[in-house]
Amino acid sequence: MPQAPYAGVSVLMPAYRLEATIADNIDRVAAVVGSWDDSEIIVIDDGSPDDTRGFAEKAAARSDLVSVVGYATNRGKGGALKEGFQYATGETIVFLDSDLDLPPEQLPQFLDAFYSAGVDALVGAKRSAMVAGRYPMLRKLLSLAFAALNGLLLRLPVRETQTGLKAFRRSALEETLPKLDTERYAFDLELLVRIRKAGGTMTEAPVSLAPGSSSGLSLATLWEMGRDTLKIWLRSISW
Repeated sequence: MPQAPYAGVSVLMPAYRLEATIADNIDRVAAVVGSWDDSEIIVIDDGSPDDTRGFAEKAAARSDLVSVVGYATNRGKGGALKEGFQYATGETIVFLDSDLDLPPEQLPQFLDAFYSAGVDALVGAKRSAMVAGRYPMLRKLLSLAFAALNGLLLRLPVRETQTGLKAFRRSALEETLPKLDTERYAFDLELLVRIRKAGGTMTEAPVSLAPGSSSGLSLATLWEMGRDTLKIWLRSISW
């Protein structure tokens, strides 16, 4: 792993119904972040009905880097990230899905890309990782259509918005997170649109998928995201 002077990084990990894997996943992220100065991992239990929080707290007890927060009622990934940001102290904020479909070992390279780009937001792009057999062709086509719709309506300079690995300047989130209306599937999209509307800059960088990972999005979810995209576009006219 590259040894670079990463410092002041808060990794936010939203978690839901992951009691079987959350402890090991936290250990993996802590192994990556452990050498970074003034950095932290904040795990947010998004109202899991199982013992995700209990297993996360056991893992947190093994590392001074890790803290666990949460609430009783499921709000969605956006709600979890908004909650976690209230506890974050870093100047660089990383969003990382707790299922680790996007391996944490790529965090150093991802942050290198973020710092080199000098942008307010860096979005992980997993297009090259969507190989046959792991992502159905219909899923890939719908993803391309969703990206085209975003580009046409919202003029975002990134093609992917939903990937579970992103990095932000703290100031960009302080300006936009409190204003968000969406907490579920279209949370990422609204966040990026608001950052863009506020004058923020963004780009994307390729990320790798874990072996065997696949999309958990149903066609119904994709339809909901398309519907919410239109709602965000209509609202964004007045932002």
